[in-house]
Amino acid sequence: MTTEQIYTLAMMQLALVILLASTRVAPPLQDLRSLRLFQISVGCDALSWLFYLWPMQPMLLLISSLAAATNFWLLLAFALSRCNKAVPWPLLVLMIPLQAGIYTWLNLHGMEYAALHFMTLITALVALPIAWLFCFQKPNRTVSDQGFALVMLCWFLVCVLRTVTVEFHEDWILSGYLVSQVLWPGIMAAYGLMAITGYLEETQQRLRAEAVHDPLTGQLNRRGLNEAVAACLSYLQRNQQPAALLMIDLDHFKRVNDQFGHDGGDVVLVQTAKAIKTMLRQSDVLARFGGEEFLIFLPAANLQMATTTAQRLLEGIRQLEWPASMPEDYQLTISIGVSVFGPDYDFGRQLRLADQALYRAKQNGRDRIEFAGTAADS
Repeated sequence: MTTEQIYTLAMMQLALVILLASTRVAPPLQDLRSLRLFQISVGCDALSWLFYLWPMQPMLLLISSLAAATNFWLLLAFALSRCNKAVPWPLLVLMIPLQAGIYTWLNLHGMEYAALHFMTLITALVALPIAWLFCFQKPNRTVSDQGFALVMLCWFLVCVLRTVTVEFHEDWILSGYLVSQVLWPGIMAAYGLMAITGYLEETQQRLRAEAVHDPLTGQLNRRGLNEAVAACLSYLQRNQQPAALLMIDLDHFKRVNDQFGHDGGDVVLVQTAKAIKTMLRQSDVLARFGGEEFLIFLPAANLQMATTTAQRLLEGIRQLEWPASMPEDYQLTISIGVSVFGPDYDFGRQLRLADQALYRAKQNGRDRIEFAGTAADS
């Protein structure tokens, strides 16, 4: 077995290892299509190296070129799918036999320089759009996505360097091939690794988001609230700025579940959370605190601002329009307990004060606002 055949066999094995590793990834259904495209692409890459093991024959060279071309253009389809873009399948299907046919014809006619330049052009048509997609178009970009884009740029630059080198010294074509062969295993391993870890990082992001968000309303849960408030409170305390807590309870929510079932109760919770969110500032933090209770943290808000916000919420919920599944005459009201920070920035204490104020609001007839702690003293 020649040195070139050993190298070719090693590259085929590398592609198969990447393919095997990708089978251990379990993305959500919406990302499964892009993973399959990546796996087929890598499989075609392994196939192209397999048929490159034997001495150059027209049919074997054409099969290898078809597999390599499929690998190229499916990588572009993979990138488009990962970025939620439409894949132009007619164009890609046309480019595969076109690339394979031209490359095979050039090699069979001994036009090595032209074949080299042609592959640089093809690499530009594939690698540069992939790098652009992963850098600027992919939602929820991860570090691995940026690494994938960088690897694509490196792939293109290696091809350009090889082409430019040949233009200056035709005798250096062998050196150019050797350089690309040295670098290509690293490039191939890097883009395979980055593609796989990209899915894993997205899974980590999704799990992290699920850990701090309420699955029903999409708002923060208690853990998310504590994380969001902790850093903000430290800043406010250093600068001696006020803040406020609003604890909200949906009045007579048990009647909603009894009358409309738990599905109707879920509708009320979701619609209420959306309505409250629209009536808050972008910097305000809304969380579902449990059951039918919501908690709002208002940074840099004094007693007057907290009162204004509470009154706006009280009136806004009264006028809330409900889906057709709810009775036309249904009206929801809320009770609100307010506590204001500063000079006391003890979140646990202010939370208890807001809870006590909310209890008084419910005891005093509901659909009202009560103040506690520093707010009551003021």
